[in-house]
Amino acid sequence: MMSRINLLRKKMAEKDLPCFLVFNQYNITYVSGFTGHAATVLITPQHNYLLTDYRYFEQAVKEATDFNVICRDRVKQSLASLINELVEAEQIDTLGFESSHVSVQQWHEISAALNETHVVATTRLIEDLRYIKDEQEISAIKQAAHIADQALADLVPQIKAGVTERELALALDHKMAQLGSQAPAFDTILLFGERSALPHGVPSERELQRGDLVLIDFGATVDGYRSDMTRTFVYGEASEQQKAIYQTVLTAQQSAIAAIEEGVTGDHLNQVSAEVLNASDYAQYQGEGLGHGVGLELHEFPFIGKGCSLTVEQGCVITIEPGIYIPGWGGIRIEDDVVLTAQGLTIINASPKSLQVLGD
Repeated sequence: MMSRINLLRKKMAEKDLPCFLVFNQYNITYVSGFTGHAATVLITPQHNYLLTDYRYFEQAVKEATDFNVICRDRVKQSLASLINELVEAEQIDTLGFESSHVSVQQWHEISAALNETHVVATTRLIEDLRYIKDEQEISAIKQAAHIADQALADLVPQIKAGVTERELALALDHKMAQLGSQAPAFDTILLFGERSALPHGVPSERELQRGDLVLIDFGATVDGYRSDMTRTFVYGEASEQQKAIYQTVLTAQQSAIAAIEEGVTGDHLNQVSAEVLNASDYAQYQGEGLGHGVGLELHEFPFIGKGCSLTVEQGCVITIEPGIYIPGWGGIRIEDDVVLTAQGLTIINASPKSLQVLGD
């Protein structure tokens, strides 16, 4: 983790911040390796501190090997007073903090305890480092995607008339766990028929019927890193409309993927996809946004959508996921994780994308 700490110190120096306070759980994991909760990280000119309590102390000592782990007695000492104690010990006059990841009440308590220390609000200091994934991070995402691919392949034979959305979603989550996933990357979305028009619908007791669309959006987790994939099937027999919309969405996705290169903006990729969708009879039903970065969090920078000026760089792992959602009829989304490296673009997921019609 020292390489990441050194990168963070470099970012701090660019902003004239001798000391930096980290609240976000994922940012803490990124710089320290600690995967628990109830922690705060303080980077000073001399030390790396991880502040936690008795519930996570032993875990923190084991995982955050480049940090001085301090176990705070929550009854006798407030977090604010401990931070002030450490800042005063090193005679620090300026402290940066993550303004997007702390409550107003908590920050009032901390800032009040800091006495004469000058505080500087920052945003995206660590997120900008997480923007570019290293080889270890990319490897974990690829492993998570491989688990998802295998789990989906194992699930397909269970997609039969009468099964419910919830039954299949639970079976998919269980299979990913058996294959080595730490947890689902997010709450699995598995929807039939007209309910597939809900972009983030929750699996229900709706039973599968012949002619239904089957939309499955899910992912696995390895070493804290997530995968994210969507596949849409038809059960029984596909209508001409289902075939046409599926091909439109697939063409939009393939066009956007083909346009990915170093320095391309999220806005441009969205435009490429939208051109295909806008030329179809279903333009009014297209989803907003095309994708997002993925890593320790499901949704990370860069976001791929209209007005997004952020660019895709080597080491970026992003999703490309156009969709068409028609209320009362259903929805079709196709999503892959892709990574841009010095060797070119790689589609991380391996599950087939041609329209699959399932059933006996």
